Amino acid sequence: MLEGLSAVGKSTVSPLLAERLDATLIPTLLPEFETVRKGVDRTRLVMPRLHFWMMTNYAVSETVREHVRSGQDVVVESYFYRTLATHAALGASQLPEINWDHALAPDMTVLLTVDEPVRQERLAERERQHGLSYWSRREESNVEVTRRTYEALGLQPFDTTRLNAAQVAERLAQLATQREAIRG
Repeated sequence: MLEGLSAVGKSTVSPLLAERLDATLIPTLLPEFETVRKGVDRTRLVMPRLHFWMMTNYAVSETVREHVRSGQDVVVESYFYRTLATHAALGASQLPEINWDHALAPDMTVLLTVDEPVRQERLAERERQHGLSYWSRREESNVEVTRRTYEALGLQPFDTTRLNAAQVAERLAQLATQREAIRG
């Protein structure tokens, strides 16, 4: 699982990592939920959005579980941790616990980080290309809460600042292979 703030490289690195690991890339938002997401986002209500994304993560968990049972490795761009960290920054009044009795706990979760000026440059490029969503702008206005939430979750940081996407994917693949060798 790859986690991190907006513009740290999750969407770019995820498919490259899946390719290097010969793994299946599972989207954070399953296609069958896209229409509902749009409706929830239009409400601009934080708590329904939080619960929508929690539900989506449980559905992704089941999809991942099916792949793992069949012997396939998977890569997911973001999972429960991104949902919790983002919605904390959006002002969620209470974050739910993840029910790991029902959700598949990841073997490895990496928190991608990048120096803030690089991240801000990437966000500015997104803004120029297609604009930032209401939710992205709202999270960015309180991004320190996102950072603190990630920190409280104890995720392993991985600094991507001086690496291109292919280098990040290669190093993460090596890390995953090392972890597998230790477990196996």
